[in-house]
Amino acid sequence: MHEGHRQRMYEKLKNGDNLYEHEVLEILLFNAYPRKNTNPIAHALLERFPSTAAVLGADVDELTAVEGVGEQTALYLKCVGECFKLFNKTDCFAIIRNRSDLIDFIKMRLGGHRVEVLELYAIDKNGKIVRIKTFTSNENNKVVAPPDEVMKFISLVKPYSLVIAHNHTCGSLKPSAADDNCTKQVQIVCSMNNVQLKDHIICADTGVYSYYDSGRLNNILDGFSIGKLLKDD
Repeated sequence: MHEGHRQRMYEKLKNGDNLYEHEVLEILLFNAYPRKNTNPIAHALLERFPSTAAVLGADVDELTAVEGVGEQTALYLKCVGECFKLFNKTDCFAIIRNRSDLIDFIKMRLGGHRVEVLELYAIDKNGKIVRIKTFTSNENNKVVAPPDEVMKFISLVKPYSLVIAHNHTCGSLKPSAADDNCTKQVQIVCSMNNVQLKDHIICADTGVYSYYDSGRLNNILDGFSIGKLLKDD
């Protein structure tokens, strides 16, 4: 009976249905009570505290005073509350105000790697890097970003713009044919999702190379938009 109820609750959560406050807390408590009906405990907590936020901000001793709440559950709720505090501190990895900010961020992310790493930075309208997707093959001269994974990332995050960045462990900043192909593939996916591809930056010990600054990106944007490709067909 509980399993069927839990599945229905999970479906409501997954579908974005309106949930009552006690239902949200009830779902949260599923992890604390794998085989127990959490509805009465959620109600008991909200009878003691004025809101879920108050529950998550309460001390362990206060929480264990509620019937049905043991120390492990109280610690779990307190940990979730601490996560909320961290969440409220920042909602992004960095804010990109100019090219210098972007370059500094990429150097910080990719500097010192002994294998090639490629990252996609999802950026919102305010210049915030809100999500990062990292690819690596654990090889020192090769990294692949499968188009289906790029598509999945962009479709889920729905960024305003995107930046590609990867490192060259050999020290050379010269883009390879594989780098060009990767940029073209990502641009096609971006074009399909109405996302602006802002740059592809290569980072090495010797410095950085920008597809945008070199003019290389404009040629790719012109030739590999979905509208251009369909027109050519």
